[in-house]
Parts: sequence; structure tokens; C-alpha cells
Amino acid sequence: MKRIERVRLYPTARQAATLRFMLDVTRELYNAALQERRDAYRLRGTSVTMKMQCAELTGLRKPLGRIDGRLAAVYRECEDAVLRRLDLAFAAFFRRCKRSQTPGFPRFKPAARWKQLQFSHGDRALRFDARQQRVVIPGVGAVRLRKGRAVPAFGRAWIVERNGRWYACCESERNVQPMPATGLTLGVDRGIHVLAALSDGTLLPNSAISEKRKRATARLRRELDSMSVYVGIGRGRRCVNKWDSRRIAAVERLARAHEREANSRRDYAHKIARRIVNAADVVAIEALNLRGMTRSAKGSIEWPGRNVVVKAALNRRMLDASFGLLERMISEKAEESARMIVRVDARFSSQTCARCGACERESRRRRRFRCVACGFAVHADVNAALEIRRRGELRLTSEPHAGEKPVALHSAV
Repeated sequence: MKRIERVRLYPTARQAATLRFMLDVTRELYNAALQERRDAYRLRGTSVTMKMQCAELTGLRKPLGRIDGRLAAVYRECEDAVLRRLDLAFAAFFRRCKRSQTPGFPRFKPAARWKQLQFSHGDRALRFDARQQRVVIPGVGAVRLRKGRAVPAFGRAWIVERNGRWYACCESERNVQPMPATGLTLGVDRGIHVLAALSDGTLLPNSAISEKRKRATARLRRELDSMSVYVGIGRGRRCVNKWDSRRIAAVERLARAHEREANSRRDYAHKIARRIVNAADVVAIEALNLRGMTRSAKGSIEWPGRNVVVKAALNRRMLDASFGLLERMISEKAEESARMIVRVDARFSSQTCARCGACERESRRRRRFRCVACGFAVHADVNAALEIRRRGELRLTSEPHAGEKPVALHSAV
């Protein structure tokens, strides 16, 4: 398994300035390489490859080819990773063109969207001391880091800046550590009011992080708006005090508030996923189309949508619940613990009786389920979890029917 360990860095003012300098140089290299590829194809009809640009970079780094020495002052591996990143962007562009998707031509990167230094061979560049209290970064020096759990042997690594804070991310290999068998299969139904209802009757509430912090976030947004002066109309509208120091501080406070929300949401998903994985050998979960579920209902001028405001509020609640994040956490922890994940079709699971199998719309009344055929009564989300567990067990014990699209099984054994 591959996992990423993230540790907080505490660079000095001089070290932080050096890291920002490296970010500026790599960003300018990316934009220059992109401009070269565009001009070469538009003016001469030729394609510039990554190999050609790497050779040019070697010449620019030599003493005779230096212009201002900025390229030679940055670790070469970071610059090679930039050219590789641009090559991957073009490969993805041509792949989308072949598939008749929205192409998305590679764009120039502003400073606000360039926050990462990549070391393809991180274990060769970043070196921790024996007690892992400092890490030596090429061109920067020994940087203090937050003492926590030990970082294992790693391969690739990144230095990331986020809201004024620096982090080191190291990709490492982990061995599977099987947990004791329980002999149980657990069905999980995700929802808005109850984030996860388990087939054993457990109801795990939705933390609703954004709703709880809505007033504080709205206050910071109003504070930012009060410092912004806009001129122009439509797409030509611009902020005239964009670089005012007070406004920059307000932007950082709002960004930090959103980061706290994301951290709280991720922490809660970690705890819920660990509880679910520890409880059963097999976890059955719905195969949801989250992109379709959270699609906007605005429609078009010819075909305007209905209940747009209600659907927008529902989308916000679903995105705040983070169904996809919870599913990913469950999959990762199941892989680490040698558990099995089976994804089943979720259609009509909330209207199907888990006892007799009758599918009736009238059986569900808000959060209560009472089967009109057999009288089975239980919480509606628990009934859906029981039905998901039944479908997961059938999926494990039977072959897919003819003409039915098989649902992928994820096993870490």
C-alpha cells in the first residue's frame, strides 16, 4: 500500500523566503515551458517534447548559459518535476480530446495556484535527522518540524505551502496488518441527517461542520467584502485594492477558517471509518453517483429548472456530509486491515423491506419505515443498511445476472 505522511514544518523567516523563491522560479519555468510549446506549434507547427526541454534546461543551468542564475539556484530535481508536470498536463489534454470530452488546454499558473515543490526521489533529497526533529531541504537547510509519529522510509516527497503554513508530504509503502476476524458483514447507508446508519442498528450522526461554523465564516466573508472596492461591470469587474495589506490578512483569515472546516470534516471521517472497519470483515456500501446527485438544478433559459433553491440547499448539505470522503476513508482503512469492501446498487434500497423484500413507496414515512406487506418497523436508514447488507451478501455468494453490470469488489486480502 502507498500512503502519504504529512508533517508540519517550522521554517525561519529566511528559510520561508528561500522556499517562496523556489516556488517563484519553478512557476516561471512552468509558464515559460508552456509558452515555448504553444509558440513552437503555432509558429512552426512542431511539437516540443519534455526531453528537448530538459536538454535546454541543462544548458541554461551551466555557467555559460546562465542569465541571472535563478535556475541554477534551485534543486534540479524540482525543475525536472515541473517539466514532467507540464508533460502530464498535455497528455491529459490529448486524452480528453480523443474521448470527446472537454479538452481543458494547460493554462499559465499564477502565484496563488502554485504552492508545491516536488521531489521525485524525495529520500535522496530530503533527509531527516536521527530523532526526526529536523529535515534538510536542498538549498534551504535544516528546517524544524513538528515532532509526532515517525516518518517511515519514503520515495516521492513534496513541500507544500497552505495558508502561510509549510508541510512536508512523504509517500511511503506500508504493509497490510490483518485484524482479527469477526465473521460479520456490515451494511452502511449514508445520509444527511444520519451520516452513516449501520445494519446493526447504530446511527452515526452527521457532524454538519459547515452549518455549525456558518455564522463565523459569514462574518469573515462580510469583513472581506467591506475591504473590497470593485469597479467595472460583468467580466471586466476588478478589485482596486487587491494588494492592500489589510485585505490580504482578511483573505488569509477566511482561507484558514475554510481549512479548519476541512480538517474537522476529515478528522470525523477518519473516526467513523475506523469504527466501521473494526466492526466487520465485509463492509457493504452503496455505489453512489455523487457527481450526478450534486448536479445543479438551474437548467437553461429554454428549460429552466424547478425548486432550484431547495436543490441548491440539498447539494450544500450533501457536500458538507462528504459522502465521497467517507467512502474513500473506509476503503483505505479496509485495505490496511485486510478487510473487504463490496459496493452494491443503491436503487430503491430505502423503499425495500429488509425482511420480506417488498418494495413499496408507502412503506417509508420520513425517518420511519413500516412495511405495508409484513409490518416490519424500524428506522428508515437502518432498514436501508439492512437491505444493503443483504445485497452485499448476495453479491458475494452469487454470480451477476445476464445483462447486469457487475459492481466491482474491493478486497485487500
